Amino acid sequence: MRDEYDVNDCQMTDYFRNDVLIKRPYIQLHWCLAEIQMPIRCEIQADDGRIRYWWFVPELQRYLRVVTLADGVTLHNAFPDRRFKP
Repeated sequence: MRDEYDVNDCQMTDYFRNDVLIKRPYIQLHWCLAEIQMPIRCEIQADDGRIRYWWFVPELQRYLRVVTLADGVTLHNAFPDRRFKP
């Protein structure tokens, strides 16, 4: 499936735009956006209020962790989480 979202239409930090999407080109933006709407689990980080979301991505055969800022919308990080246990 092609990524139908334009990077410029989504709220994201400079780190997400310039590092995460470049260093992990296999991560599709629509996975991240779907994940924050229908996560398997979510947790608020005690130190900075950022929110972690997990979702299983069949194409990766792994759980993807997406981290947003405290607003729950602005994408900050995303990576396959090998240690996540549902």
